[in-house]
Amino acid sequence: MTETAAVPAVTFGSRPFLLKFYVVLAWITGTTITILELVALPLTWWAHSPGLGDVIGLIHGMGLYPLYVITCLVVAFAYRVSIPHMAAMALAGLLPFASPAVANWTLHHIDKREAEKAAKSAAKAERIAKKKAARKAAAGTVPTQAQEESEALPSA
Repeated sequence: MTETAAVPAVTFGSRPFLLKFYVVLAWITGTTITILELVALPLTWWAHSPGLGDVIGLIHGMGLYPLYVITCLVVAFAYRVSIPHMAAMALAGLLPFASPAVANWTLHHIDKREAEKAAKSAAKAERIAKKKAARKAAAGTVPTQAQEESEALPSA
């Protein structure tokens, strides 16, 4: 049975700029599509008042959504997210309430992968330290500084 690394709580301010930008843009895109689909389109259909729908549709469709999709692609490639996950990220900007939820899911996924990477690095460093200690104990002598430096250099 394998143990998964615990996902640490990461504050918004400590995240890289790219992830901050993605989350903020996801919220803005999600808000505009929600207003468009739940307020502006019903006003257009039932009250015959297309003004709000025209403005918000233009803002969302020509400005925010293309920027959101490009940001999703950059985040997906930078953090090595799978293709189905990347598609879900991009398509979430077309559904009300979806893009903030998918952004949260994506951040959780990225945090989990980063925690797994850190755990693997720590385990590898621990194994290397144990091997060095075992070699030193087997030799029965205390190595000199020159010997320690030569062990620290990678061998070809």
